[in-house]
Amino acid sequence: MRVPGIPDEEFIREEKIPMTKEEIRVLALSKARLFTGARFLDVGSGTGSVTVEAGLIVGDEGRVYAIEKDDLAYNLTLKNLQKFNVKNVVVIKGEAPDAISEINEQLDSVFIGGGSERIREIINAIDPKLKKGGRIVADAILLETAVNATNALLELGYKTEIIEIIVAKGMKTSKGYAMISRNPVFIIYGEKA
Repeated sequence: MRVPGIPDEEFIREEKIPMTKEEIRVLALSKARLFTGARFLDVGSGTGSVTVEAGLIVGDEGRVYAIEKDDLAYNLTLKNLQKFNVKNVVVIKGEAPDAISEINEQLDSVFIGGGSERIREIINAIDPKLKKGGRIVADAILLETAVNATNALLELGYKTEIIEIIVAKGMKTSKGYAMISRNPVFIIYGEKA
């Protein structure tokens, strides 16, 4: 099994398209508990960074689904899949929660990186497709999204936790390194009972 952590700069990027940053991606995929052969869904794939890393982890025996509504982001996901030679991914052009109905197999875990305004609907649509013991992981920069995701998981009976991550990355200056903070991110995850 491959360990996640592809450096951000290795991905093809577009300024307007969000990307789950390396440190957040590593922790989110860890909380998803991916394994070789797993079935995984990435909702709101953006650049495809989570999709690519998940595809590499689950291997040829596994399958990854990616849902993306934005044309530019959809194409960027495809470009990054091609760049990293990941072939076990089905990219669905559409909007969650409606596009979730196109998945016709049970999932082991799900990452929600988009859809903050519809997070409850998305979680409710995922629940019937998730295996017992499966995990839903969401990241959020807005408090409201974190609260709505947590409440939706609790209402469905998931064992739920929330963590806040604040990452600072070193920037080389003429005298040494200065630590530059990024925005705090919440990671909400729940395990289906």
